Amino acid sequence: MKISCTQCGAEHIVIESDFFLRCPYCDARIVVDPPADTPQIVMPSVAEEHVKRLFPPGMVISLEKKYFPYYEVDHSLTGKTLISCFSQPWQDLEDYSPPAGDRRIFEVSIAEPCEFIPFDRDLIDEESVRIVFHPFYIVMLKLEGYNEGVLVDAVSGQLLGESPVQDDSDLKEMELRKLFFLILIAGLAVSIPVFLLLKNIGISWLSQTWFSVIFLLVLVGVFYLNKVRK
Repeated sequence: MKISCTQCGAEHIVIESDFFLRCPYCDARIVVDPPADTPQIVMPSVAEEHVKRLFPPGMVISLEKKYFPYYEVDHSLTGKTLISCFSQPWQDLEDYSPPAGDRRIFEVSIAEPCEFIPFDRDLIDEESVRIVFHPFYIVMLKLEGYNEGVLVDAVSGQLLGESPVQDDSDLKEMELRKLFFLILIAGLAVSIPVFLLLKNIGISWLSQTWFSVIFLLVLVGVFYLNKVRK
């Protein structure tokens, strides 16, 4: 389909999913074949800085705000429901119901054309339904050996899906458990031969036991202090 820029008259070829774009010649914003009912935009209530604080420092590579399209259906029993009408595969959004927010009538000055995810007109059941654009942050994270993208709701601040970042307290607990077992194994590996050596020398079993226990505790303490210092 061809359209003409309302400002400079330049012709553009657009596809069916195009709704809002920018003229590359005069920088004008063009609305292409808008839905029958006026679209609405839910305004973000969570700042980018808040989203960055959800993750450890230095982990966020990039952060983009995108408006995902939904169409609104009014059910007599359950009330109004938002149903996704975008074709891009986002697994975390399959069963997600966006929260209500500050809705505004669509205006070209509210957001940039590149911030809108195209809506698939074939996924809309009726021509008269209202399109609602809900904001999400697409956050790229730098993990160990790879990068991963996650979604954060720009209204509630909720991270969708499972967090790829493990809680620091969980990591510390796992490290302490691992350290404990390593120290225990190393101590036993040394204290058992010492116990057998004392037995061969002829020292009483009580003395052997106490000496081995004290030796094990000292070894564990020295090993633990070295690990903590590292």
